[in-house]
Amino acid sequence: MAFRFLLAAALGAVAYLDRTAAFQVMLHRPLVVATAMGAVFGNVFAGAQAGAVMELLYLARLPVGASIPPDDTGAAMFAGAAAAAASSSVGLSAGSFAAVLLLSVPCAELGKAADRLVRRINGRIATLTAESVERGDTRAVDNGLLAGVTLFALSGAILSLLFTGAGVAAGKLLLPRFGPAGKGLFAALLPILPLLGAASVFSCTRTDRTAPVFYLTMALVFAATYIFRWVG
Repeated sequence: MAFRFLLAAALGAVAYLDRTAAFQVMLHRPLVVATAMGAVFGNVFAGAQAGAVMELLYLARLPVGASIPPDDTGAAMFAGAAAAAASSSVGLSAGSFAAVLLLSVPCAELGKAADRLVRRINGRIATLTAESVERGDTRAVDNGLLAGVTLFALSGAILSLLFTGAGVAAGKLLLPRFGPAGKGLFAALLPILPLLGAASVFSCTRTDRTAPVFYLTMALVFAATYIFRWVG
């Protein structure tokens, strides 16, 4: 298990760098992250199942410019680890699936607060770098860039350990306590979650012609959800 958490931390550092500091090749997206965490913690299909719905929920909340959206990467790490830990030989139940998605919301907000703190520290690094350059230190820019990238990678690794640890604990310890009745209540909420994602995306569109595309996406997510359940 220790190796799995170390691997999750390493992958998480890369994913968090991909959000804003480097790469930006969509490695941080929920579908990719949740699938990877599902593979790390033993059930790639359960992770992908959670990631597919989370991708729709956060598709319109991108970390562009100075905008700091909810941390969908951290939420996907929690969801992927929790889904894999909660799944059994017959796959992930609808109640556990809905509970994992709902429990991931606080992770997104906690990660957003951490992102704001890291950016504030990074701004201080930039100020110190500018002051050093004015004093004639020509290596200050290189050192400042390295410090900034290291800060994002280190904070990403720490957040990854926190979220995947919480996910595994939720999957193994918390979800079984809900019992059949509690999971039945969560299962009743499941159809609402992709609808919320579709509504979020649709509210950000500016042309009516895009509406069929996103409604088709919603239908595909529904289909993928039930296919993953059937395959798992």
